[in-house]
Amino acid sequence: MNFTMVMIICFSVEVCTAMFDDSRYNSYDSCYEFSKSAVSYMQEMYPDSAGEVHCLTPKELAVYKKYIDEGGKPVLTKENTPLPEA
Repeated sequence: MNFTMVMIICFSVEVCTAMFDDSRYNSYDSCYEFSKSAVSYMQEMYPDSAGEVHCLTPKELAVYKKYIDEGGKPVLTKENTPLPEA
């Protein structure tokens, strides 16, 4: 199974965006390890922002992309708002 890294970054409570990494990772653990450098980079570039990274399966990715394409807004799950379920 492959995994795709999805980064959600919020510049304010109302302004969040989802970024989809073009890379595919062979395992969740591999995706997670690469996510650490993405988190560090984002914290350096946007120190006043909040964000999180998810490693999604193809099915989860398709559901999330559809949610976004249909007007859904990216939110942080630590705000107790889960990603749409597959």
